[in-house]
Amino acid sequence: MGLALEEKVENPDDSQVVLVEQQVQNGLAEIIGMTMEPNSNLDSLKTPESTWQKVLAKFLAVEFSMVPIAIFLIYLFELPNSGDLAGQLLGQDSWIASTVYGMLSTVPLLALFVLSELCGPYWKPFRNLRELVMTKLMPVIRGIPMWGLLLISVGAGFGEEWLFRGFLQQLVKSWLGTDVVCWPAVLILALLFGACHAISKTYFVVTFLIGLYFGYLVELTGSVLPAAFSHASYDFVALVYLTNVDSKLHRQEVREVLEDDDPVNLEMETVD
Repeated sequence: MGLALEEKVENPDDSQVVLVEQQVQNGLAEIIGMTMEPNSNLDSLKTPESTWQKVLAKFLAVEFSMVPIAIFLIYLFELPNSGDLAGQLLGQDSWIASTVYGMLSTVPLLALFVLSELCGPYWKPFRNLRELVMTKLMPVIRGIPMWGLLLISVGAGFGEEWLFRGFLQQLVKSWLGTDVVCWPAVLILALLFGACHAISKTYFVVTFLIGLYFGYLVELTGSVLPAAFSHASYDFVALVYLTNVDSKLHRQEVREVLEDDDPVNLEMETVD
């Protein structure tokens, strides 16, 4: 992920790209109920409370619904621990051990995130990915409070890991007829995981590698909980960080609009 949102257009071709991106952002803003008129004030540019509540409800419904779906499918296909929810989540480990594994396994992901932030401005794929996230995802979730971001993260971590690694990876392993670490199953599910998140080529590669990591983690520990905990923790930290960045950029954009509209009045309000 790069940090190129504040870069200025340096050639005519880039102006067309900026125009298209602005049109996409305005269209997305209209869908989620934001007001983007040039003369709007700071309050009207904020996401209405009813809008972020609806967005949050949709995210939670999708993510958390994966858990009962995975549990049902595990039972339907008679996979290991099909009648034991604790066994599906923990394997042979305890709650404490699985949680500790999850905490430790979050560290490499956060290190990768920090590295992408530091190297992003100098590497175009990450710079474009960051720009994509900030212009398409962040306006959608703008206004969601921190507790809402936490719920989204927990839903994504447990829902996706229970479905992808808890069910699908174990299903592929059963088809291949092996109970040991099965790299073909890990690879197949990582490709599927990347494809489901393929908003860009770069993000496909990133989520594919993360899918490999989570898949091997499940095979290594025999438990879904470490991968789910790590997934949720990473998502929460990333969402909180990006939300703060988006908030600062959004305030700056609003101030620029107000300065263009009435610079004298804005200066007087600032002094007051």
